[in-house]
Amino acid sequence: MDPAPGYSDLIPHDLVHLVVEEEFDLKQGIFGSLAAGGNAGTFVPTDELRTKAWARQVERRNRSTGGEMERSEDLAAQVYPRWLRHRGHLPGSHYVRQDPPPTDLSGRELDRVYVRLDELSQQWRAVDVGESITVEWPGPERA
Repeated sequence: MDPAPGYSDLIPHDLVHLVVEEEFDLKQGIFGSLAAGGNAGTFVPTDELRTKAWARQVERRNRSTGGEMERSEDLAAQVYPRWLRHRGHLPGSHYVRQDPPPTDLSGRELDRVYVRLDELSQQWRAVDVGESITVEWPGPERA
């Protein structure tokens, strides 16, 4: 959605989270929470009936998953502006952080993340309105 915090034509903010959670083995970040049946505090399924029982179940799952969401946010904030600059871009004026925060990530770690972001960005930019891409979450899912 434009304008929105973290918006970019190059890659959605949520895909940045997917990449950092994959690359840094965060099993209880945003996507781990979703895979475990939670909603990461923000996602709402379109194909489930949202009843009070559903809301209670999601809240229980949210309490037992998502322990690494803050780390995911920190990593996304460290990686995304650096990746943009690495590719010759600047964050949009509505992006929360224009300058990247300090990082303890190595050059090798950043390069690995940049490669994955480049791949997903290329796929994303090839998608027309009404189309989609599918990405696989490598973590365990609920039974």
